[in-house]
Amino acid sequence: LCSEVVLARPAQPVAVEYALRDHWHRGEAPVFYVENALINSLFGLLCWPAIFAPLPGAFFHPFQSGPADLGAPDFVARRQPLFDACLAELQDGRYRSTIRGRFAGKAGTQSPFVFWGTLSDALLELALDCIPAAHLQRLFDRLLRDVKANRTGFPDLVRFWPDRAEGAGRYELVEVKAPGDKLQDNQIRWLDYCAAHGIPARVCHVQWQGIGEGA
Repeated sequence: LCSEVVLARPAQPVAVEYALRDHWHRGEAPVFYVENALINSLFGLLCWPAIFAPLPGAFFHPFQSGPADLGAPDFVARRQPLFDACLAELQDGRYRSTIRGRFAGKAGTQSPFVFWGTLSDALLELALDCIPAAHLQRLFDRLLRDVKANRTGFPDLVRFWPDRAEGAGRYELVEVKAPGDKLQDNQIRWLDYCAAHGIPARVCHVQWQGIGEGA
């Protein structure tokens, strides 16, 4: 799914993602620039016990930001029962309180998945309220298939409509492209996956007003 938005050119240079975010943002429909931060952070908070499990060869000193075998082919397989237990919380609703608790209790603790500088109370609450658990399950499933490859390529923006009724489309992921910018392979793979699994995601091509009109 693709769309196009024409924006007035800003007086000062600004990244196109921020320009579109500010154009769309409303009190009743907030928009955040998140790129890889949001889904990775939700995953990292929910699956903290699996990621930081003290398995042989995973940790050598207390200041590691993550397990030494994070990029190993058997990273997930070695921890499969632990990941299964964490993801099971998506089935009964426990994941919300777990994620909130770890967001507060682990605040600032280094993690290879949690982007503390991007994740705020407001963003976290909107994500937990508006993104269905079934969608998080799908996103986390693909992340776990190949952690090294699938940690990147997520869409730039997330839009929320918290006042909409359940099932009415309360969020959307948006990949933003400036004039002449092309999708990267990992972005295409995530967009295709989202489309195949009913996760609302699209590409928005931004054009600057006056371009191609003699300006």
